[in-house]
This record gives sequence, C-alpha cells and structure tokens, in this order.
Amino acid sequence: MAFTRKLAIRAASILLSAALVWFLYLNLPTQATRVLAFRDWGKFSKKSEAASEAQRKLIEQELKSLHEHPWAGHYYYGDGLGVNVRLDLAPRSGFVFTWHGCLGLYDLNYGKVEETGGRVKLVFRFPNDQKGFQGIASELIPVLWGERHYLIPPDRVVDFTNAINAGFEPRSGLHGRFLLNGGDELKPVRGKPNIPSQYFTYLLEHAIEAEISSVKESRVEDSERITNVVLNVGTTQGVKAGMEFWVHAPERLYGNARITDEGSTQSLATLKMFEADWKSHVPSPGWKLSTHAGPE
Repeated sequence: MAFTRKLAIRAASILLSAALVWFLYLNLPTQATRVLAFRDWGKFSKKSEAASEAQRKLIEQELKSLHEHPWAGHYYYGDGLGVNVRLDLAPRSGFVFTWHGCLGLYDLNYGKVEETGGRVKLVFRFPNDQKGFQGIASELIPVLWGERHYLIPPDRVVDFTNAINAGFEPRSGLHGRFLLNGGDELKPVRGKPNIPSQYFTYLLEHAIEAEISSVKESRVEDSERITNVVLNVGTTQGVKAGMEFWVHAPERLYGNARITDEGSTQSLATLKMFEADWKSHVPSPGWKLSTHAGPE
C-alpha cells in the first residue's frame, strides 16, 4: 500500500545489511575468525584501543569549551544493525572513528583533523580501507541546515540531495545514511542546506513523476534485479544525471532507478530492485516512479 512505501524501503535496506552480515558469518571458517576476520590487529591492539579512548576524552573536553562550532561534534550514521558509524572530532584534539555491527567492533581509527578549503580532512593513524563494513571518507564537507550539522563526503553530495528529495532527510530519528551531529535529529531545519552551489539544482521544489517508456537489458545479481530503462522525463522536467527515482507502481516492490544519461524529454536510468517476496519482477513500460519515496 502507498502509505507503507517508505517504511518498506527502510525495512528492505535493513534486510540487505543483515543478509550480508549473515552471509559473511556463515562463510567464515571458524568461530574465532567469524568474529575477528574484519580486523587489522594493529588497529585492534590494546595499545591502540587505549589511545583512541584517551583521544576521545580529549575531544570531549575540547567540545565543552567550543560554542557554535561549524563542524566539531559527535556524529553518527547507520541502521542500528550492521552499520553503526560514529565519528567524534574537534579541531585541536583530532578524531576517533568506530564502526560497530552485529558482531561487535568492525573498524577503528583515529588521528588528526585538518581544515582546508571549507573541507575537513581526516589524517589516519592506521590504513583506512573503504570496503565492506569498514572505512570512512577521508574528506568531509560541513553542511549546515537550520540548526542541524551534517558531514557529507564530496562524492556523496548528490546522494544527500536524493535523500532529501526522497523524504529521508531531514530525518526524525537517529538512523540515517549520513553523518549527523548527535541530537540534531531533534532540531528544526530551515530553507535548504548549504551544500556547494553546483548542487543546488539537484534540490527539487516538487517531486518529478515518471513512467518507464521502454526497457532494455535486464539481469539478476545476487538478490538484485538490475535493468536499464528509459524514463519519459528529462532536463525539461528538471532531471539531472545521478538523480534517483523510486518505484511507486506496481506497489509492494522495492526499487530505485539512478539516472545515467539525460535528454530534454527522456532519460536513461539503471533500475535496481530488491524482491522481498523472492519472485521475479521484470520492469515493463508503464511502471510509475517518483523522486519522492512516498508517504510514511
């Protein structure tokens, strides 16, 4: 039903994360390595854990002395299951990053913070590998939205605008896809976030509604069906490469399409679908999509 669409999208995202964690668990060879396989032992030595906790205390002390700082704070993003990312940072005391999941602590790092050109750069004590359930962007853009403070990786600003267009941001709870300062989920927003100006046109005043006009090749990879489609909207309607559209009809299907190329009245998109009922749903002309994910 339409009123459950956004909840279904959130539930499907959580299921995907949980399924990946369970797959890793079942395919690791022994009980001990199941829990520890993610770890670089340099990061997880008692010495490094003690150093990170000491640095976190220094950050906490510094934060108490700061007022209205544009980016210092305690940030979080995650789903409450396999993804729980925390980033504590302050100008002088540096940062501490942790990633917790269903099996415990997946990643840990700490180091210095540098601010250049309006961006925050993390200088890591240990190698920072962004793959699987580990790592974090090394550069972040402080984004102020009303009284809220976000930290957005430069290569994910379009994803942030998509989340706003879809209705996932500004979020009303702790969980989300982008680093938000602790407690800011309860604070109001005003106007538009101060993202870099080249991305302003990605923020839509009204949702763009679309239909699939034709379907190209389709394939299945793992639990996803991936299909290249043509949508009946283009730059005339405000479409830009990288924008996301969510499937609205047929109902009860979880899927979104990312624009790969846009013309004046039509666009090419890659539609990815998670099929919760484990049946095959091949997209067809006439399917309806929107940049907004739908009501709660």
